[in-house]
Amino acid sequence: MNSESTLTSLAMLKVNIDQGKDYLEYLRPFILRVLKHGQLKIINDSSVSLKLREEHGLEIPRRSVQIILQRLVKVGLLQKSEGVFYVVREIEEKDWTAENAAASRKISSVVHWFREFAKESANRELDDDTAMDCLVVFLSKFSIPCMKAYLRGTALPEVNGNGSWKIVLVSQYVQNLQKTDPGRFENFMVIVQGHMLANALLCPDLQSVSSTYKEVTFYFDTPLLVQYLGLEGVEKQQSCNDLVALVQRLDGKVSFFTHTRDELLNVINGAAEYIDSPKGRGAVIFEARRAGTSRSDLVLTAQNAVEKLAASGIEAHPTPGYIHEFQIEETTFSDALNDEVNYYNPNAREYDINSVRSIYVLRKGTCPHTVEKAKAVFVTNNTGFSKAAYEYGKKIEQSREVSTVITDFSLANTAWLKAPQGAPSLPRREVLAFAYAALRPTSEFWEKFLAEADKLQKSGTITPRDHQILRSSLHVQEELMKLTLGEDAALTEEKITETLNRVVSEIKKEDSHKLDLSEKARGEAERKFQDALTRNESIKEKIYWRCDKTAKREALLLSILIWISQGAVAVVGVIKLTNQSELGWALLSVAGVSGLLRLAGTFWDLKPLKVYSLFREWRCHGLVQKENSALGIDE
Repeated sequence: MNSESTLTSLAMLKVNIDQGKDYLEYLRPFILRVLKHGQLKIINDSSVSLKLREEHGLEIPRRSVQIILQRLVKVGLLQKSEGVFYVVREIEEKDWTAENAAASRKISSVVHWFREFAKESANRELDDDTAMDCLVVFLSKFSIPCMKAYLRGTALPEVNGNGSWKIVLVSQYVQNLQKTDPGRFENFMVIVQGHMLANALLCPDLQSVSSTYKEVTFYFDTPLLVQYLGLEGVEKQQSCNDLVALVQRLDGKVSFFTHTRDELLNVINGAAEYIDSPKGRGAVIFEARRAGTSRSDLVLTAQNAVEKLAASGIEAHPTPGYIHEFQIEETTFSDALNDEVNYYNPNAREYDINSVRSIYVLRKGTCPHTVEKAKAVFVTNNTGFSKAAYEYGKKIEQSREVSTVITDFSLANTAWLKAPQGAPSLPRREVLAFAYAALRPTSEFWEKFLAEADKLQKSGTITPRDHQILRSSLHVQEELMKLTLGEDAALTEEKITETLNRVVSEIKKEDSHKLDLSEKARGEAERKFQDALTRNESIKEKIYWRCDKTAKREALLLSILIWISQGAVAVVGVIKLTNQSELGWALLSVAGVSGLLRLAGTFWDLKPLKVYSLFREWRCHGLVQKENSALGIDE
């Protein structure tokens, strides 16, 4: 398979996204090119499909190709005889040289920088072909499996070899692009959206289905509700929010069963119980620790979860009662689940079985041929669960055409195809959410890592403190995935020790950074305190000298009055009071007061000069206290 052709073709499909064409018409230019340059000895849906795969790297079902060939017959370009098509006039294909060159440049840019990233970040030397294979494997995860209306899960041919490390590496690249280079990230999104458009080519009858979901209710699984509430990170929350908003704009209803509500509350309360325990693990606990969410925060989230969902138009629906006519063979379906899903919690299997049973009851014997007419569909992010329900449903008429369970991306992709311009951010959010999830180690991988860490502690290779860091530090999972890319074979003593060293180094950097921030904050606080102290002292200083000036003036006046009264005594002694004039009585009064002051001065040692200083001090203190109190200034 030529991965370069596949990626270029996806980029070419993206060019037509805004032209409002019939989705199968996106395929017409590719088929015309095959007819003109493919040198086909026999023209039929089989030979054209094979040529599309060889030259353009797209795996298109024969039925879809057949529809385009029939359209070419109607416009007089082809004739059909005994199942074979013949060209009857000159094929005038669109000149897509410029578009193809632009698409190739985008792909070359994405591949070049991906190779540079792999070398620098993961120490992996990739050639162009391997790099393109990595991108194709990553894109293949954005498929629409288990939908009978679609003849295949993806338009991408299969890539041989183990793809797990490729997905992790591309996920790291995607996150890096999104944070550091928005331009190159948009180039990457061109091929993602092209792939989502290519998924439309898998469904020949797509144009015949309704443009809305007004006749169907989508019942969300517990993990999707957890994501919607933001308990698994911002990326997943935004992706889930976009999906719900798009479905609701297309007149669909989003709901959940009451037994799903019970499971949701158990999940949140369980995370709250184990958030401070070394045994606590899982996406909710990891995100809570990363975000600094406390136990009480999680308990409060559980208490408000149903109301918050209802406020967004996602309401609980009573789980249907058991109706014998519409029950499933629970033992048979349970066996199918065991083949596809590893359940760590046995109760989760029972919840899943109940969900599928409930969908059959709600459909009440109908046999829908499209999702839009299905009345009820269960939506999950667990592809294994979806596949098990699909395989089980093949034997039952109610779900033979439309499975009871589909994945959230299947819904996102098909909903987006109804209104690509109405949800331009949805593909980007889906990619970021997937990349974020891919960079968290799987439960199986994490258990193997912990087992290896236990062995290293028992052998004395690492200390108990090192062991605790490996089990609980938030940086361990990130560094572990960088070093191993999620491969079991990479879980060596060397890799684990290197992970530990990197994490300890990061912790020291964080501690140093926190110390620097603390010192900076302390210095800033001290500076602000000194500034405030200086301003306070300056104000106090101004108040004091203003009050002292007033006190001086008042003390001086009082001293003058005392001196005048003292002088009045001498005057009275000289003037003979031979008459009772008003002046005489005034002088006598002043003399009397002066006499009293003299007696007081003798008793308390109050002299005119001393009265000045004492009164000034007393009066100044009183004025200062009054002004400080009015301004709220502590002395």
